[in-house]
Amino acid sequence: MHFRLSIQAALFLFLVIILTGCSLPMNDAKKQAPISIHAKHWLNGSNVDEQMAQGLTAYLALDDAFISIASRLYLINQAQHNLDLQYYIWENDSIGQLMLAELLKAADRGVKVRLLIDDQNGTQLDATLKQLAYHPNFEIKLFNPYKFRTFRVMDYLFRFSKINHRMHNKLIIADGAIAVTGGRNISREYFDASDNFQFTDMDILFYGTAVEHANTVFHDFWNDDLSYSSTQLLGNGNQAKFNKLQQYYKLTALQKDQLKKRLKLAEKQVNDHLKARPVHWAKAHFVADSPAKIRGNAVNQQLIYHQMINIMGEPKQQLELVSAYFVPTQKGTDYLTQLSKNQVKVRVLTNSFVANDVALVHAFYKEYRHDLLKSGVKLYEFKPYIERNKRTWYEVVTGNVIPAKGKNSSSLHAKFFDLDGKVFIGSFNFDPRSVHLNTEVGLVIESEVLQQRISTSLDQYLPQVAYELKLNKQGEIIWLDHQKDGSIIEFKHDPETTKFQRFSMKIVSYLPIEWMM
Repeated sequence: MHFRLSIQAALFLFLVIILTGCSLPMNDAKKQAPISIHAKHWLNGSNVDEQMAQGLTAYLALDDAFISIASRLYLINQAQHNLDLQYYIWENDSIGQLMLAELLKAADRGVKVRLLIDDQNGTQLDATLKQLAYHPNFEIKLFNPYKFRTFRVMDYLFRFSKINHRMHNKLIIADGAIAVTGGRNISREYFDASDNFQFTDMDILFYGTAVEHANTVFHDFWNDDLSYSSTQLLGNGNQAKFNKLQQYYKLTALQKDQLKKRLKLAEKQVNDHLKARPVHWAKAHFVADSPAKIRGNAVNQQLIYHQMINIMGEPKQQLELVSAYFVPTQKGTDYLTQLSKNQVKVRVLTNSFVANDVALVHAFYKEYRHDLLKSGVKLYEFKPYIERNKRTWYEVVTGNVIPAKGKNSSSLHAKFFDLDGKVFIGSFNFDPRSVHLNTEVGLVIESEVLQQRISTSLDQYLPQVAYELKLNKQGEIIWLDHQKDGSIIEFKHDPETTKFQRFSMKIVSYLPIEWMM
């Protein structure tokens, strides 16, 4: 009897799909005009106008998780007119809810908030987003939504070519004047606050000429036909449930005085960097894919990698590449190999197998290691455990204790590279997915100072946080683990992996799916 009912349900679902089609409903969101830029209250100083007149951008690299979350909160709490945000992942956890609570406070004081989240994020936040959108100053859209949002397997079966393209962007802009972009999504593990593992990442805060293009990019995505209003997809909120949400934000532990005071101190540090201390100014360019890439229609300068090549040029002296997901493909391997043969110093940092949160990626990356090393490319793989002896900011402000295993468990998530005095920091990985499938954003900074800082930092920390890969006399790959006492532990296979894991990676590498990585 149950089997017969299951067959009937499957046939009914199939009939619904046939009758309704696999396309999304017509988007009923109205197009909006570009916002005005309000920059005067953000950065003061005798030379600001002069630097702006030269078309320069002020920047502050955010390699510390605490300063990175504080910078976002600084933008939210200091905004007077507009807040525009677009993110690939926004989790329903303490960090995600903290950010939403602060955005709601901004909306309460009259700031127009626009939040665009890729629908790959899932449905856990739907109830919260539905009520937040009830506020007259809070607009929310979901990008490239699944047609069958609560039964997504149907989209994978019938709409895979549509939903396989995602908006991987990470961007927040305040008053059209100051912004943060980089690799971090909104979730605990990106800010040293997870019980399970911590991502090592990089963001950059910037103010000035480059923000103008960031505004244009957000505007293009916000008005795109694939950006659906949350009210169309989730329905309308109501006063009673909205009031309940507001009360929840007032009572939640993350809104207690201790956290507020600690974060206010961090915000003050960010403010001091921007207003009291010397700020680095440089020529900078915001680069981004067009939303047309999601439909496979973007060409030439609509694609971020064309923009980066046009601005940064070909490396002549050095290329340092940090990519969480590194699948160079044969084309990329040939390119890096040729650079090395032309006496360009090439250094690459990516995840080791155990550190990689997407093991499938490693199966395809590892096929190119030998050729890269043979050509002279220096290759490093991030260790799965980075010792953290001090309490994290999250432990201090919440009173929670992150278990040692989860606190030290680490994964590289940063995406940046530098060459000959130019630096890119953003969401772009060196893999086929970033090149061909997902949309990406980032900032290119023409700065010898920043490039030298990154190179020096890599020189100092790579032996501590990564395995160094080399070829032995027999031409086999070995992994060198540099110890604090100066000794070196040598591995002859991927560290901390089992024979079954290595066998599985080899089998997976034969599958014709590298284009999806």
